[in-house]
Amino acid sequence: MFWSAALFSLVVAFVPQLCHSQGLPIASTPKDAVWPWDGSDLKPDPTIVYGVLPNGMRYAIRVNKLPEKQVALRLRLDAGSKYERDDQRGFAHMIEHMAFNGSTNIPEGELTKTMERLGSSFGSHVNAHVNYNETMYKLDLPSADGGRLDKALSIFRETADRLLLKEEAIKREIGVVISELNDGEGPARRISRQINAFYFPNDRETLREPIGLRASVEGANSTKLREFYETWYRPERAILVISGDVDVEATKAMIAAKFSDWKAKTKTAPPAPDNGSWTVTPARALVLVEPEQPVVAIVNLVRPDETDYGELDTSERRAWWRLQSVAENVFSRRLASLQLVDNPPTTAVFFNTTKRKNGWVATLAVVPRDGDWKAGLKAVSQELRQALATGFTAEEIAEAIKDRRLGLERAIIQEPTRRTTGLVSSIVSDLGTDDVPTSPVDEKALFDLAIPDITPQAVHEAFSWWWRGVEPGITLITKQPIAEGETAVLSAWQSAMSGALEKREVKQKVEFKPLIPGPPGKMAKVEDLIHPKAKIVTFENGVRLIFHKTNYTKDRAFVRVIINAGFLVFPYRDVAWPMFAGASWSGDGIKDLTLDQAISVFAGRSTSLAGVSLGSTTLDITASPAAADLPEQVQLMLSQLIEPRMGPRPALLIREMLSSTWDSARLTAGDWFSFNSATFFETGHPMYDAPNLARILASDDAQGKSWLTRLQREGTIHIVVVGDVDFDPVVDAVAKTFGALPTRPGLKLDVAQLSTIRSVPTGQAARVLTHKGPAEQAIVHISWRTPGYVDRDRAEKMGALAAIMQLRLTDKVREASGKSYSPDGGWVATLYADLGRFYAQANVEPDQVKPIAAVIDRIAADLVRDGVSADELNRVIAPAVEAQGRARQNNGYWSSMLSELNTPKLPGSPSGYGLDREASTETRLKAITLKQLHEIAKRYLVPQNSIRIEVLPEKALPPKANAPKPKP
Repeated sequence: MFWSAALFSLVVAFVPQLCHSQGLPIASTPKDAVWPWDGSDLKPDPTIVYGVLPNGMRYAIRVNKLPEKQVALRLRLDAGSKYERDDQRGFAHMIEHMAFNGSTNIPEGELTKTMERLGSSFGSHVNAHVNYNETMYKLDLPSADGGRLDKALSIFRETADRLLLKEEAIKREIGVVISELNDGEGPARRISRQINAFYFPNDRETLREPIGLRASVEGANSTKLREFYETWYRPERAILVISGDVDVEATKAMIAAKFSDWKAKTKTAPPAPDNGSWTVTPARALVLVEPEQPVVAIVNLVRPDETDYGELDTSERRAWWRLQSVAENVFSRRLASLQLVDNPPTTAVFFNTTKRKNGWVATLAVVPRDGDWKAGLKAVSQELRQALATGFTAEEIAEAIKDRRLGLERAIIQEPTRRTTGLVSSIVSDLGTDDVPTSPVDEKALFDLAIPDITPQAVHEAFSWWWRGVEPGITLITKQPIAEGETAVLSAWQSAMSGALEKREVKQKVEFKPLIPGPPGKMAKVEDLIHPKAKIVTFENGVRLIFHKTNYTKDRAFVRVIINAGFLVFPYRDVAWPMFAGASWSGDGIKDLTLDQAISVFAGRSTSLAGVSLGSTTLDITASPAAADLPEQVQLMLSQLIEPRMGPRPALLIREMLSSTWDSARLTAGDWFSFNSATFFETGHPMYDAPNLARILASDDAQGKSWLTRLQREGTIHIVVVGDVDFDPVVDAVAKTFGALPTRPGLKLDVAQLSTIRSVPTGQAARVLTHKGPAEQAIVHISWRTPGYVDRDRAEKMGALAAIMQLRLTDKVREASGKSYSPDGGWVATLYADLGRFYAQANVEPDQVKPIAAVIDRIAADLVRDGVSADELNRVIAPAVEAQGRARQNNGYWSSMLSELNTPKLPGSPSGYGLDREASTETRLKAITLKQLHEIAKRYLVPQNSIRIEVLPEKALPPKANAPKPKP
């Protein structure tokens, strides 16, 4: 045997005199419990109002004021895929789809239209999902006013037990679900299924993918679906959560009025399904040959455990999980450090632990360098063996504690400005998993009480607990078969775990030393901006600061440093240099601090290495510190600009990953479309050339870094600070850093190199690509050429027409034809030239490419002939107006708007400044007319203006007998 319990015991034996491993505390829920805190010592968040109707349905209401007026509702049912019988696989998901296809009081097709008229759009605000445990319905409202809350509750009430489940609608929706199933097929799902079948062949979760089985879905009918629906959609299995700007008492009354008459269709609740079982196995290996995928080695410790631990959430259980979490975080941090050196031994590493119904799983995965999986296993085994032998240092644990405590402190401070949708998701998630929704204050108090117990010895024991008593399974994903297969894999792991144990290098303590460029800069000019109310400060060295105070995120600021010089300053012949140079900048540290050291230095503070990006017109450095940390954050951002480390590691790893995954792009229709999409619509510039791996790998890194350094040192600077901070400290922080730099000469974009950009020819036959993936996957795409963003008014109207095209695609391609899960339409444009395009796209089976193209052509022709209806216009304008109001209540939105005041413009950039028009956005949207949209349609949505793409499988499906044609 290659990996024996005895050998592993020898490894663990290096751990001297640890206390006996303590498992998860058993805590059974009282039989009469209604809420997770019944019988627990934990207290629920007092800001949430809870209630139970006589029929057993539970609800929770949490008042929240941000965004203003918004209300979010979630209806969760214990009706996930785990409740399906073998002959019902996929039925939970089918019923979720059918909830949008007609009920007693809502005709088929009217649910989403009703919500759109009230200002909520399908997908973003009207949606649902199914997973193994639950079915969840989601409605987000712009406000509770105007009968919106009443209508939303009525929709949920219809969902509860009034779905019609008509045969004709089911037949159409089967096609939609099969399309969704087809879309998800590919290497990721295939590999996941093989791994789950290897480790958990008899686990119910393995046997109940929510998407279901094709045969089961295709065999669905009203009688079969209704059986599942009436069995599991019961009031005592439902939780309704509402968060937002609501009146609590009025909302409670509405809930009672709507749902009190909901009665279960059967008198007794069904028994819980059997979760299956795991078995103890000897060491084993699984080799998966995937020529187009990167090499990956995965070590799994699977420990069966049928103990009934109970579901009660208690402080004792949380303390146990907290130790496990710290252990996992500290070990994961060690693995990250393994990666953050100039010549790392692996490309990527991952560690995770989880509790499932049938036991415990620890997973350690590695992506090796150059496909050398044996070396990869050896590198991670060294870290594992050292952790098991000697545990973790007090400094490592302190870093993890500081980071966790910072998160808890920030949660308390920012509680008044939490977003409604985030709150409702958090509450329903806790209640759905039988966790007590504790307040941020209580969360921090519990953590503080536990800190003395989070000792090196306790964390060491928590980590070692996962690795005792079972033998590993090793999965190797490899590009080609290996000699001796599974035997070789197990032998390599045994060798890695039994060789010499290298001495672990002790990390030296380092500090961040701020760059002091000179005496603080002086303000030359201060101007006031009326909308939004802001100040523009110009320093004597030319640096500009735009400051806008908001209260959208308590005690937090969004800081953006913009260097007005991007990669278009230089000739764009080496297409990959911005990617490699940008990665070297963003993926490394500063001056004498490596990225690994910087992470440790700033542990427990909101200061961190900022996000950096190299774009075509600017360099961007962004961060979001707490108010007290803003001066240090600005100092750090200065160092990232002036003295970045830019080592070789990021570019090296990108090259390896590109080389190992390049061929995988052709394994699904969607990936192959995306891979080639730069070549579809524009031409005349290297950025639109076909992807070429050899050309990318040959990029000159030294030249790229040299160009980036010039941009960093010579480009003019402007800074935007938006948030809950005061003006004077911000000015002081900028004056001591960027304001103290020498005056910069500036760099001019070479926009002349963009003058050759033009549209590909329109009105041609479809360009056909072939992929090597599932034979059921194909894509049909049609674009219609338009001008771009330069005329802002026209661009807004094109956006409105595109949204109406999306409505019609959903109606005709998804609902009427039942041939595509998520047909997509819109309008997009490039900034490099005044070029835009409407587009319509659908993922379909290959025999539907031509029929669905014909449906899309008819949609365009109808818009050209008849224009749009008043109802359609209202259904896109109402959500757009509401979305604009919500967008304003966000620091990032205003940072973007204010940044535009200084950034360079490209040939396709909108004329003027968006800020000048911002306040009138809703007025302009409401002023869009049917005639204006009809004129745009007549001008652009014509066949001679189209660009057509088809993606088909190399391996064709057999023809279908008597295949029905889609409805027009």
